Amino acid sequence: MKDLLLAELDARIARHGSGDSSGVLDERALALVTELAASGDPDAGSLGRVAALHLCRYQALPPEDGADDLRLAMDLYRILHSVDARLVPPEARALLGFASPREAGIALLREYERGGPVEHLERAVSLLRQEADQPDDLHSLAVALVHRFERFGQRADLDEAIGRSRYAVAVAGPDDPRRAGFQSALAESLLRRFELTANPSDVEEAIAVGRELVATTGGPSRAQAKARLARALTRRSEQT
Repeated sequence: MKDLLLAELDARIARHGSGDSSGVLDERALALVTELAASGDPDAGSLGRVAALHLCRYQALPPEDGADDLRLAMDLYRILHSVDARLVPPEARALLGFASPREAGIALLREYERGGPVEHLERAVSLLRQEADQPDDLHSLAVALVHRFERFGQRADLDEAIGRSRYAVAVAGPDDPRRAGFQSALAESLLRRFELTANPSDVEEAIAVGRELVATTGGPSRAQAKARLARALTRRSEQT
């Protein structure tokens, strides 16, 4: 029964997206919501469909008639967003001014770094993975994964952080002013893994990245790069 109600709502919402709003404005649309509410405890899927219906009605109605539907859509989407930002579709987030998964993930990461609970870190990793295609997003995810490695000691997190940092460096390109920050994170993670596994390829890559940083950065960043490079060279000499 519930699946049939959801399928009918989906069809009506899809028709609205194609330009036919009659299916979200007729009495049957609201009757579906009543029947859905009576079918059992609401879940995220049901709430999402009802929120989408009210948003469609708001878009289809004259401004003076759509205020109640907008309020209902915002209330429902706010509940969903508080659980997981991914439950609110991008177009609804943009219209209602809600944070994207990336924005929510970064906010949770910052809260964790200020002493927040580990649950914030777990949610940050989950959210940041959803939109990790731009250099800044890749870097933020790598930072979150390193924090989780520090917390739980799972090498898989460090391995993924290195992969994400490498990709951030590659996507940023040689002239991107953010590249040095991405390279610093990569070099530090490579050194951490070398200290864990003694894999010579990690320290060699950390040294190569460190030498490029020393050659291309200035000020305090260059001093930090030199210190990290010296550390990498020391670790290599200790191994041989």
